[in-house]
Amino acid sequence: MKAKIPVLAAALLLPVVALGQAVAPPPQPLHFVDGHWTPYDPPTEFPEGTTVHRVVPGDTLWDLAASYLGDPYLWPQIWERNPYIKDSHWIYPGDPIAIDVAVQEPPTEVEEIEPGETVTSELVIPDSDAGAGAGEPVIEEGVPRPLGSSADVYCFADLVSDDSVYPFSITSAERVTFQDSFSEGDIVYIDGGVNQGVAAGDRFFVLERVRPLKRLAANPRPGYIYSEETIGIVYSRIGQIKVLCAQENTAIAEITSACDPIDIGNVLEPFRPIPVPLVVDPDPSDRCDVPNGKPIGRIIYTRDDQIEIGGGWLVFVDLGAADGAYPGQFATIFRDNPVEGMPRLVLAELGLLTVEEHYSTAILTSGWASVYIGDRVELK
Repeated sequence: MKAKIPVLAAALLLPVVALGQAVAPPPQPLHFVDGHWTPYDPPTEFPEGTTVHRVVPGDTLWDLAASYLGDPYLWPQIWERNPYIKDSHWIYPGDPIAIDVAVQEPPTEVEEIEPGETVTSELVIPDSDAGAGAGEPVIEEGVPRPLGSSADVYCFADLVSDDSVYPFSITSAERVTFQDSFSEGDIVYIDGGVNQGVAAGDRFFVLERVRPLKRLAANPRPGYIYSEETIGIVYSRIGQIKVLCAQENTAIAEITSACDPIDIGNVLEPFRPIPVPLVVDPDPSDRCDVPNGKPIGRIIYTRDDQIEIGGGWLVFVDLGAADGAYPGQFATIFRDNPVEGMPRLVLAELGLLTVEEHYSTAILTSGWASVYIGDRVELK
């Protein structure tokens, strides 16, 4: 940066964006700690033998994972090792980053919950990777927590304006002669190779076309009907592949994860890490909440086109970065009262997982009434 500001401010106040692009406002307020400015409370001591990296301008968790762990996609491990960093999108010059995660083993025991221990979230958000019967996460008041699971961001959907945004597709498979669908460990063939910029080690999301999404038209009853105007095409994100080797115009890849069965014809999108927002729960939405004057949108799509939804369900809302929305922000779900002059019907609350320019993906975090397509959403 060439801004003419004091050198001390340039060196110490400049935050470092952890993934290359800030998608949320920087944490506040800054305070002076151990010779540098930071919004966090970094540790001053580390266990003997810990590798500690001091952040310098230009550092990102992505680059640190590449340098120290040999794989940039392992950046969440570094973030988890440094829980004082409350927002993975912002790290600050001078902050110490502990990097000794390569040999850490996952915990083998789940901490027992003492009787009477207070929790602040009404909704239990199951970890999709753990399967049915997984234990309930305990959320202590004021303690940051992940808004959802990795499956909530990697196994939901995209809304795109044109099918042509996806450059490649799966065109064959090793077992194509006797298998219709494919899953983790299966080998597939794609219609892009060296000439198209594909190389061994490249990773892609696998997506399945769902349907065009129409703009909503108001209906006085719960739920809304769609108009004839198309606002985009919904693609379900159903898995990931990794390229094993590439030829001139083709490549061979392995399915590394599958949220749903993967079929011939599914399209591919270059992989990008999608962090799950770390949030501190706000005061919960309440029936007596009054309008706050912030942007209002609607729920425009629900996972699997479910008609009636509740806690833990994933949705699209038509509010995005252009409306000031950011990942980790909460919103109140309400419906206009059918009786003129009566207060609005507050139904539930949701949190924004990912934010694009004009829409966001979100998860319902609490509620006391069924939610439908078209119900309104007011940012907190």
